[in-house]
Amino acid sequence: MKATLTQSSVHKAQANIKPYEIRDDKLIGFLVRVQPSGLKTYYCEYRRGARVKIGNHSVFDAKSARVQARDILASYQQGENPALKVKRSKENYTFKEFLEEHYFTWVDANHKSAKETKRKLSVDCVAFANTKLDEITPRLVEKWRVAKIARGNSPQTANRCFAYLRASLTKAEEWGIIDEHPFRKMKLIRTVKNNNVRYLSVDEEQRLRAALAAREVLKRQGRARANKWREQRHKPLYDNMDCKLYIDHLMPMVILSINTGLRRGELFSLKWRNVDIDLRQLAVTATNAKSRKSRHIPLNEEAYTVLVDWKLQCGNSQSYVFTNKQGNRFSDVKKSWNLILKQAKITNFRWHDLRHHFASKLAMAGVNLNTIRELLGHSSYEMTLRYAHLSENHKAAAVAVLDKIS
Repeated sequence: MKATLTQSSVHKAQANIKPYEIRDDKLIGFLVRVQPSGLKTYYCEYRRGARVKIGNHSVFDAKSARVQARDILASYQQGENPALKVKRSKENYTFKEFLEEHYFTWVDANHKSAKETKRKLSVDCVAFANTKLDEITPRLVEKWRVAKIARGNSPQTANRCFAYLRASLTKAEEWGIIDEHPFRKMKLIRTVKNNNVRYLSVDEEQRLRAALAAREVLKRQGRARANKWREQRHKPLYDNMDCKLYIDHLMPMVILSINTGLRRGELFSLKWRNVDIDLRQLAVTATNAKSRKSRHIPLNEEAYTVLVDWKLQCGNSQSYVFTNKQGNRFSDVKKSWNLILKQAKITNFRWHDLRHHFASKLAMAGVNLNTIRELLGHSSYEMTLRYAHLSENHKAAAVAVLDKIS
């Protein structure tokens, strides 16, 4: 089959029962191979029976692939062996070189948590830094995973590190840097699933709320004392907090998290344009969601009141709902959060556990697990099942139906 290979024409090419090829009618030797799975791969056939892989359609657009095909054909005309040249380039790459020259650029453009991904590969996979890509074998990786566990890492941690390594080499295969993915048959280390989630008891939630309220009072008193001292010395006064509803961001952040189940990153990235006060709901955009899917969360009375009051306090000058002292997006609240936990005498509780607390309260109130999944933005139902043991009433209600029909 012949056609002009463009981004549009390749995208529209349909998968058949058997693989087939579409050859470009303008550049002889440039072609795309379509697999039954739908995978489309560009090749350059520089002479009959000899070709080199350029890369997958999901990575290379048709224009870029055509440029590479021209370069390959030109090098062949100049007496070079394109296949040997590609082989040598593969053999020369160490894992570190591949990351720095290719993979990290792709991660920056495509990963929401690019910084963490790069850290995992640079630090947790440092054992392979100077290893050639074709020398990273399943046996070598298995020894690396076992050694991690021997050093005290959990099987879950070893599996996560392996997942980062595997994902990077999957891209190396897609881009034609290695011929074959070496880990297709490797399985994750067997782990024991722990469905226990940390959420606040009634007493702990009361202590947390009391600590937040006490913090507000103490900070207001501290501001008043500071202004009195500055007034006596004819110094410029700090802003008077008596006319403001909240002393700072912490209390409204915590209350909103308890009532919406937002992830910390979603909370930090929340903008006023994503909050609909009239409809009483907020939107988590796809760019800010971990699942890359947008969702809408209704606001209960407490969350609605907090946002209305906070909006009155902030005015219309800032785009983010919560900003730091410089007026920018928050990156961390660890210091103030750890201090309030200490004052509330709450241990073994992370900010992310506020999300678990939200879901757990819904489950214990009998809310359908699928509804909880939608509110949390889980990509799979399995992730929500950790709250199933808190929602036993629906099982009892289901079995009770038998009493009515017996």
